[in-house]
Amino acid sequence: MKEQQTKSKKRIVYYFLLAACVLILAAATVLTVYFVTNGDDVVKNPDDQNTPVTPPDDKDPDGDKDPDKPTGGEATKYVTPVNAAYTLGYNEIYSNGTLGWHYRHYALDFAAEQGTEVCAMTAGTIKQISLSKETGNYILIEHAEGLTSCYRFVEPAEGLKEGAKVEAGDKIGTVAESYGSEAKDGAHLHFEVAKNGKLVDPTTYIEAVLEEK
Repeated sequence: MKEQQTKSKKRIVYYFLLAACVLILAAATVLTVYFVTNGDDVVKNPDDQNTPVTPPDDKDPDGDKDPDKPTGGEATKYVTPVNAAYTLGYNEIYSNGTLGWHYRHYALDFAAEQGTEVCAMTAGTIKQISLSKETGNYILIEHAEGLTSCYRFVEPAEGLKEGAKVEAGDKIGTVAESYGSEAKDGAHLHFEVAKNGKLVDPTTYIEAVLEEK
């Protein structure tokens, strides 16, 4: 009787171990199928592993750049609008000898003689031509990417019209005699640059030399 019970116990242990082995084998098979299947989904194209990944940009697109930096690309050409040094820089205090006023000067004043050729800073469209003996004639050019340039105290070139297309360095006029609100400053070019309607330092775009005093 005891011998029969011992055999039964051994048989139960045997079946238990056999079942455990079957379960382990099944689990290994399932895991193998899972990893092989998912691995195939990830590496369907070997070239995908060499594709650069761009990290998400959670900042302002221009946040890591100088807001005044040109964004026109390598093909964009910028030139100094007049062959002369400047005498008054951007964001300096300007003392207007004609009106007796003192204020911030958000432009460059080039000490160019009357008749000196004035050219477009870069390619664009003539947006406006204003003729005024009180405030000074000016030419406004609209460029790409929200950029504009303004040339004040000038005589527009003959035949220049609003809507005309110009390239960098094209003649748009000449420096006029001193008159109007800056009559006592002598002949000069007052040059402004704006980005999306906000005045910026023109030297961000052009190379200009300060006149030594």
